[in-house]
Amino acid sequence: MNGKLSDQPAVELIREIRLKGQSGTLRLQQDRAEVVVYFENGRVIFAAANLRNLRLREYLMKQGLVSEKDLAALVTHSDSELASALCANGRLDRRTIDALFATQVADVLRMALLWMEGKWDFDERTRLGDSVRAELDLRELLMEAARRVQPKFVSSRFQNPNELISPVAGLPTNISLSPTEGFVLSRVDIPTKLNELIAVSGLGDLETYRAIYVLALGGFLQREHWGIVSHYEQAQGNELDLGPGIPEEPVTAEPVSAPSELPGKTEEEDLDEFFERLSNATTHYQVLDVTTSAGDDQIKQSYYALARRYHPDRFQVTSTSTQHARIESAFARVTQAYEILTNAAQRLTYDAKLAAHERSRKFAKSAPKPSKQPSAARQAGPEASGSETNMQEAENSFEEGFAALEQDQTSIAVMHLAAAARMAPREPRYRAYYGRALAALEQTRRLAEVELQAAIKLDPSNTSYRVMLAELYFDLGFLRRAKTELERALAAEPNNASARTLLRKIGADRKTG
Repeated sequence: MNGKLSDQPAVELIREIRLKGQSGTLRLQQDRAEVVVYFENGRVIFAAANLRNLRLREYLMKQGLVSEKDLAALVTHSDSELASALCANGRLDRRTIDALFATQVADVLRMALLWMEGKWDFDERTRLGDSVRAELDLRELLMEAARRVQPKFVSSRFQNPNELISPVAGLPTNISLSPTEGFVLSRVDIPTKLNELIAVSGLGDLETYRAIYVLALGGFLQREHWGIVSHYEQAQGNELDLGPGIPEEPVTAEPVSAPSELPGKTEEEDLDEFFERLSNATTHYQVLDVTTSAGDDQIKQSYYALARRYHPDRFQVTSTSTQHARIESAFARVTQAYEILTNAAQRLTYDAKLAAHERSRKFAKSAPKPSKQPSAARQAGPEASGSETNMQEAENSFEEGFAALEQDQTSIAVMHLAAAARMAPREPRYRAYYGRALAALEQTRRLAEVELQAAIKLDPSNTSYRVMLAELYFDLGFLRRAKTELERALAAEPNNASARTLLRKIGADRKTG
């Protein structure tokens, strides 16, 4: 089987082979770069590339495990042969080699999974003849790649608005989802048409497509339509199972060689430092390495200094296509930062966004803390609440959602609060404020009532939750229900100002009516 990556990208090809439990060799090629991925009953057991920085020798030297002089004495043609030679002469043990292979294979796949142009070929007759077997989490790599591909491409994978998106039973708990992904996942409790899911999510089309694409590749959701290209029928059943597939009949192994290495120079010594600094930069000022009070002259000086050292044209000949693309991407951030900070109007807008972010951080700090009154979750013990790590993630999402809610950023608030409520469904604060956010959107008010009632059930003594529910009923025109909740709140807390104000408003509305 073979085809073009523009029709069937690597991330979907590998998902399909994995799902069907196939064995064989997948060759991927983009320009001069080539990758070979080896499968055994659906598991990726090894991957190799023809790029120097993705060969075993580079990993050995980078980690200081073997000197360049010692490596020069070992004349080998493949990474597996090099590994065997190092183990044979006692320089490295098998555990170290396996760990290096796992890192190397993951890096090769991170690159190849993003290829959208080029060609591919899958051959079930060719197998890996060596004893190399790398252990890696393919689900994480697929989801990571799906988060990084271009929005235009993701949108192109959803052509049928009536495609059914279905939930999957037995979801894993060790995979971290973004707030958007967690929120979209929480909306799919039964098979739902794509256009209906977009409507109920309250998010934009592209944002919803991205979340569904990531969740489907990770096995959290099941899509009705995938661009399957092989002549085999798609495996039926639980799409979540990304473990080893059904064993095949023994096939005589035909060794296949890894791609030969491309000639070329190594990176400039300070490129890695440049990439690392940019990866840690969170603002345009940090990208250009200037202060927020820097003037135009200082910003220009910094930009030109970076351009002299890292402009992509300097590496046009000496770098591989993948490395050059990385340099172009990095320098694009530098150029964007320079253009915004040297434009007075754009810089003013950008500074306002930074200030808003700082305000949001302060609002997050003011988010309600757990009640001293033990909730049902805390009474049930740590097993019910989840691990400390999960609870901290839930608390972080809650604080971000609360901050967005305080600033009338309803869609963002819903996204973060949904994630908190999903991770810790027995924490009443998360359910209550998630309900409050849902109440602000007309299409989700029914769900808001469910969340607020759940919060009251978990913490009946908290009068603020009853007032929130009363406010929802008031907005819906259910005045009798609103009055009942307010009277219950005042019975527990007679001086609750919010409850008394809303109760007077209900009385005034009835007189007017």
